[in-house]
Amino acid sequence: MALRYALSEIRKHGTDRTWWRKRFLTHAVSRYFTDVRRPPATPVVEKDWDNLIVLDACRYDLFEEVHAETPLPGTLEKRRSVQSGTPGFLTENFADGEFHDTVYVTGNPYVNTDLPEETFHAVESVWKDGWDDDLQTVRPQTMADRTLSVAEKYPDKRIISHFLQPHAPFVGDVQLGERETFAIREQAMGNENATTRHRTPFEMLEAGEVSYDEVWTAYRSNLESSWPAVRQLLENLQGLTAVTSDHGNAMGERAWPFPIRVYGHPLGILIPALTEVPWLTHQNGTRKDVSADRPVDVDRQVDEKTNERLRMLGYAE
Repeated sequence: MALRYALSEIRKHGTDRTWWRKRFLTHAVSRYFTDVRRPPATPVVEKDWDNLIVLDACRYDLFEEVHAETPLPGTLEKRRSVQSGTPGFLTENFADGEFHDTVYVTGNPYVNTDLPEETFHAVESVWKDGWDDDLQTVRPQTMADRTLSVAEKYPDKRIISHFLQPHAPFVGDVQLGERETFAIREQAMGNENATTRHRTPFEMLEAGEVSYDEVWTAYRSNLESSWPAVRQLLENLQGLTAVTSDHGNAMGERAWPFPIRVYGHPLGILIPALTEVPWLTHQNGTRKDVSADRPVDVDRQVDEKTNERLRMLGYAE
């Protein structure tokens, strides 16, 4: 059955160079990086923080560029993420542990679908009720407001706030690409018909339809759209707050030692463009007195069928 499916896929996509590149990345390059030459990386759960702001898909050099022009309070360093996509970041950081001293505030549905049900004390699913239907994302200010509310509700818990920006769709002042649907969210909400998605700006770059500078400018603008909300959290959350990312985005960098270019953020491709992320820390007042308590009931609103579809969809790969 597997061979028949493989032959069918080859007949269907055999002349598509992009399809072959993605298959090679998945079946050869990712295995090399994960099984043969895995770069050293420190999980975020082993770092020191009271509050963690995760800017989805923010590579270090992008953050550094914006920070140099509009500094945030705190000290900026570089760290290496354990994975090159959100599902891997979540699984490798959290799936094997219990973090009952932590509340996860998320604009990203993968937190609900890819982790065991009692991983955290609570999960605040902003992607369910804080969604902007026009922009097809969660606005940064919505995430900041909800995070501050959750921090007030749970003063003795560590807080993770997972923004969607600067991940596509690019909804800053400079916009690029289509954003009519967000299939990951629709699948998690139970819409079984949401099986298609639009190409990301990184796939458009790969196809030669837009330039590197066009994508970088829109990518940067998307990060800048989150800047005021991130600053608000840094200035108002109690304790030690860290700003980081789960992974970056590749824009044609090669996956050395393989002479193949990478676009977007395929899982398991542990190159610097995808794993070098910011680590900015800032402390307000005294550190939190954190305690662990039994998890609260969470309405995850997903089923196994949806879960499998999400894993197949990925982000853009």
